[in-house]
Amino acid sequence: MKPWWKVALTAITTLSLSAGALTGPAQAAAPAVKVAAVKASPARYTGSCPASTVFSATVSVKGATRLTYRWVRSDGSKGAVKTVRAGASVTVRDQRTFTGTTRGWQAVQVLSPKKLTSKRAYFSVTCEGGPGDSVVVVRPKTEPAPPKASAEVTVSGSSGTCPTPGRTLTFTGTVRVSRVPAAVTYRWVDSDGGALGTERLWFSAKDSTRRTVTSSRTFLAGQSGTRWIEILDPDGKVLSTSGKAPYRVTCTPPSTPTPPPATATVSDLWVSPETYQGECVRPLEFTFKAVISASKATKVTYKWIRSDGTTVPGEADLRDGDLTKIISLPWQVADPTKVSGGSARVQITSPGNVTTAPVKFAITCVTLTISEAKVASPAQPYTGTCPVTVRTTATVTVTGGSAAVWYGWKYPGTSARAEVISGSKTFTMDWPVGATSTGSTAFHAATADGYNGTWKESAPITWSVTCKAAEPDGITVSEAKVTTWSRDPGPCTTQNPYQLTAAAMVTAPKGMTYPLTVSYRWRWDDGGYWHEEKLTFTEPGTQRAAHRWSASRSKAAKVWLEVLTPARVQGEAGEYSVTCDGKPPAPNPGGKILSVTNPTITPSAHTGPCPVDLKASATITVSAPISGPVEYVWQFDNDTSSPIQSVEFPSGGPLTKTVEWKNWRAVKTSGKVTGYLQVLTPNTAVSEPVSYSVTCA
Repeated sequence: MKPWWKVALTAITTLSLSAGALTGPAQAAAPAVKVAAVKASPARYTGSCPASTVFSATVSVKGATRLTYRWVRSDGSKGAVKTVRAGASVTVRDQRTFTGTTRGWQAVQVLSPKKLTSKRAYFSVTCEGGPGDSVVVVRPKTEPAPPKASAEVTVSGSSGTCPTPGRTLTFTGTVRVSRVPAAVTYRWVDSDGGALGTERLWFSAKDSTRRTVTSSRTFLAGQSGTRWIEILDPDGKVLSTSGKAPYRVTCTPPSTPTPPPATATVSDLWVSPETYQGECVRPLEFTFKAVISASKATKVTYKWIRSDGTTVPGEADLRDGDLTKIISLPWQVADPTKVSGGSARVQITSPGNVTTAPVKFAITCVTLTISEAKVASPAQPYTGTCPVTVRTTATVTVTGGSAAVWYGWKYPGTSARAEVISGSKTFTMDWPVGATSTGSTAFHAATADGYNGTWKESAPITWSVTCKAAEPDGITVSEAKVTTWSRDPGPCTTQNPYQLTAAAMVTAPKGMTYPLTVSYRWRWDDGGYWHEEKLTFTEPGTQRAAHRWSASRSKAAKVWLEVLTPARVQGEAGEYSVTCDGKPPAPNPGGKILSVTNPTITPSAHTGPCPVDLKASATITVSAPISGPVEYVWQFDNDTSSPIQSVEFPSGGPLTKTVEWKNWRAVKTSGKVTGYLQVLTPNTAVSEPVSYSVTCA
């Protein structure tokens, strides 16, 4: 096992120190973990796809400061293992996007500080006219807010006679959604009669986020009340309610008692989908809908008139209490390559004769091809040093327009991703190979509208790698690769620092004496450095050296691994950039930290009454005066640290100063406690380790 100071610092935790005691962990109780409120939102969904479901749970932890968990699923897959700061109530979430009809469950599996699995959160997704049951996971997002609605009445009141067919008031409402595309289910509710029929609106990606809807009521006698809109979820639950629109109608007896004849109107004619853009390799279906209203109870006869000359008759028996009805017309296009679009309108033939304006749909057929699928590098067959990266490429071409294209690599499969393509685009994939072997893959793609069952696939791409050990003269070091990770998606902040890992490969060749100890140190281009570390080789080969640290300040830098013994060898630097709190890296304040020396803790060994006051000190040397404060912290291997402290190196002052952390109190230790002083700004620097022990008499 490596000494503790070889493990990278992942977060600076503040030592619970003041003028009080430093509490050791020996008396801590066994951790307790409880998982509650496991749910899926929405639990049941019916509508257009893709659709997203957010899973959440509340985890309570006592006796531990970190929580490690992952989500497990009914399909056997498991989410990424995540570690978060524990507390009395921590909410964990997982978002999944489904492109087809599916159902199942998810549960939280706690891995530490105690292993347990929560209750299951069941869900179901029913797609109407969408793709199949494939699942595509996208970057996590916060759950979108439900649609909102507002309403206003166009006629606030009426008085006078109510001649046949009666006095009609029209109510106008506005339905707003927080994003498009979206499907909204709503209904009008009247204080006199309750809820009216459920209706559905579709907002395409090209639509505005608001839509005007209307409702009418015909009065044959005086009446007052209110009418409003309710937004519903797929299960009929009310998500939001608009303001209430008051109305009042005062009818005086008509001069002529003859009741007016019934009239019928058509409103809200729409088609779904309005556009199709993809490969035209299967029949397509478009659905037209409209709302028929009557002034009083009557039978309404009508017919749909399509642009291709087809007419479809129908009738609706409208009764008192519900004088509206939604009618629909499905139109299946058997060969989309021969139809660029179409339209339909509704004609009421009785009572009266009313014809609407046509509503249109459009079809854009594109062709997707995959070409130039090959091994781009290295030249095949490859014989040489390993590991080696095999790069494969494939070109996707979309002709006839632009289209959203799903794509991915097979053998082994990669997650499908989507991108809008017009013309040609080349995709690449790097396959790390560490041993002599042959490999194969293929590239496949499909347009988004044709995602279900119409994937196209390239011919297999095969490569051959024969690993042959290089014969370097001495130790070699690869380029440093830097990766970043954040606990929560979003920008780097002091509460959500980025975790960084630098890694490089150190190779010991034949011809050297084994066993061989290689000492090395990580360095930064701003003068920063880390502890000297070691690798032991029992035979020629390659080992990975890595350093992990956290960043809560903006920084752009280079980092590399430098071998110190048996010979000094510097690896190629890797670059990284982190922006925290939206602020760019601050300019260099002047000098830099050259060294941190002479670390001491007094007394280094104490036997007697407890607690005991200790003092830690070290010497910091800078290259030149520094305009800002030099911040530093003491880190210990018992998961404690000092408060962040600072020292000034102003112009005209000394360039070497000894800093002290005085009168910090410690209780009995279990063996030695080892620590070091780490400078945080303006560049990273650390002292050699120093230890202390406390034995209470």
